[in-house]
Amino acid sequence: MGSSLLRLSWTEPTGMGVDSGKGEPVHILAYYGSCGPTNFAELEERLARIRDGRYLRVQTMLQKLKALKMPLKSEHVARIAGDGVAPGRLHVARAMVEARYVDTVKQAFSKYLYDGGPAYATGAEILAEEAVQLICRTGGVAILAHPWGLKNPVSVVRKLKAVGLHGIEVYRSDGKAVGKVFYVQMF
Repeated sequence: MGSSLLRLSWTEPTGMGVDSGKGEPVHILAYYGSCGPTNFAELEERLARIRDGRYLRVQTMLQKLKALKMPLKSEHVARIAGDGVAPGRLHVARAMVEARYVDTVKQAFSKYLYDGGPAYATGAEILAEEAVQLICRTGGVAILAHPWGLKNPVSVVRKLKAVGLHGIEVYRSDGKAVGKVFYVQMF
């Protein structure tokens, strides 16, 4: 019997959640066995609300960009995102580059799309604690991804562990261990 990975990402709204009050993004991986979630309906319902929120979030960002004299069409952003993919800030940033409002994706984020920026908008994000609890309730294994990118990993790990976090990613995509001993001792 094999296992499958369902990669779910949740980003906390500004000022809420598992950090020191700064609303930094926290990514959670959900691993399920080959039979999938034990409560698929609950998981799918919550993911559908998150996806719907992403579409509304992008519409709000596009309205803000229009007010900043940088109109973009939602169809353009959807094309960049791809079929069946709920669009996000990255897709808006790429559309901004294609429309030549900015030179790079990095510039789109640093000038307009950063948390709290002039074209930033929140969606239907859930707190990382809620994500861990949802994964646990639906029979999954919750893993904190790339904790080395967090401003306060100790606080985040402690809070997530208290609600059921199963593990922490310690290897980067290039295969290098990052703070392996530190994270193992902390967990």
